[in-house]
Amino acid sequence: MSRSTLEQPPATRAASDGANTALQPIRAKLASPSGGAIALALATAAQNVLGLAFTLIFARWLGASGYASLAVLVSAFLVLSVPGTALQVAVARRLGRATSLAHAAAGRRRAESDAARVVATAWPWIRAVALATAICGGVGLAAREPLAGSLAIDEPWAAGLLPATAARWALLCVARGAWQALGRYRLVAASIVADATLRICAGVVLVAGGLGVAGAFAASVASFLVVAAVLIFRLRGTAPPRAAASAQPSIGRLVSESAVPMAALGILLAMQEIHVIFAKHLNADRIAGGYAAVAVAAKTIVWVAVGLAMYTVPEAARRSAAGRDPRVAALHALAILGLCSLGMVAIFAIAGRTVIRAAFGEELTAAVSALAPLGAAMSGLAVAYVLAQYHVALGRRLPLAVLACALLVELAVCAAFGQDPQLLAWGLAAVFSGAATVLAAYGFAPLPAGTDAHPAAPVVAVATRVDAATAVGHADARDQAQEQATRR
Repeated sequence: MSRSTLEQPPATRAASDGANTALQPIRAKLASPSGGAIALALATAAQNVLGLAFTLIFARWLGASGYASLAVLVSAFLVLSVPGTALQVAVARRLGRATSLAHAAAGRRRAESDAARVVATAWPWIRAVALATAICGGVGLAAREPLAGSLAIDEPWAAGLLPATAARWALLCVARGAWQALGRYRLVAASIVADATLRICAGVVLVAGGLGVAGAFAASVASFLVVAAVLIFRLRGTAPPRAAASAQPSIGRLVSESAVPMAALGILLAMQEIHVIFAKHLNADRIAGGYAAVAVAAKTIVWVAVGLAMYTVPEAARRSAAGRDPRVAALHALAILGLCSLGMVAIFAIAGRTVIRAAFGEELTAAVSALAPLGAAMSGLAVAYVLAQYHVALGRRLPLAVLACALLVELAVCAAFGQDPQLLAWGLAAVFSGAATVLAAYGFAPLPAGTDAHPAAPVVAVATRVDAATAVGHADARDQAQEQATRR
């Protein structure tokens, strides 16, 4: 017991001890793997709230014209961010499997040390992406005028930041993927909240300094760079480059491995946004604006799914490599997602108009009748998102076919019911729930022992096992050599 604790009055000390005892189950839960899923879900929910705050602050500050340019830049970044997000999935999957196999190969000691040695093999990827970030920054600024023209905005310096923003996002994603592979989910969650918070703070400073739209968009560049630098600095202490063996594939091969996650994320992004575009084209401005508002509210659950997928991918890959049931990771995530979805849809059904009025104003309540069914639809899409990432973590291509079919059906539903927001929302609920059901039926169906749904998965597993064993073996040999040198 510390001196300060002993100096406290007995009543205060007893109350403090009682509070610590009461908090122990919560701390233990958050320290568990499923607690990591909860932390990531909370972090992405907070990120969504902070993103809404960013929108409200700068929409008022920049005015209609300025915010329209910022919205175009953000939309362009969302498209360019897909490769970086896919890289995060690929890094978390490959290193997650490798850490599990390395521990199984060593099987005797130093679980955390073995995992750190494997994750240290990611340093060539980090260096390669950092170099690409520098190159993209220069290219973007040189091509700022053509970029601004292609985006139809009058902010060339802001447009010139677009390539650097996407590249720095990719660097941040690779760093997060490495920490996911180590199971440090709370650190990843903290980085998500820090990124969103820094974005607002930097934006306020830069816009107040007179940089306008360019300053607001540059806030993302700054926040990505700062958070990535912190994660990389901490990774240097946990898994330093000197402990790395050249066991992992090149960045080019890693990018090729991220093709399936990239395609899945691209389709999911289209499924999330295409109905809003249809509603804009098929309805009057008042209805279209109201539908856009309810869509923003309903998509909150998708951000929760994004956080849960950050837990599902490395955990499923790790459990699969260790010969354990990978479905447990998906079930943990889906249980949390189900509770959040039920709560959200219930709130929308009971107090939907109040929610939209408070967030967006009375003028954007024209499509509030679509809020509850659209919440159910986005819940189905969120489940499909987590399950798609689960299948990708196991090396399966099934999500691509299922999601592509769902997107085609969604297009037909939008064309048929786009002029009625409520009918459109119910149609989307049917489509997204159907896709989630197919992915769940296949993902949780019992498979024969020793089989895998993706023919390349055994090859990837063998390659990863060799990579992991090589990394640990080289590091062990180096440690022994250093020990012998010290003895001499």
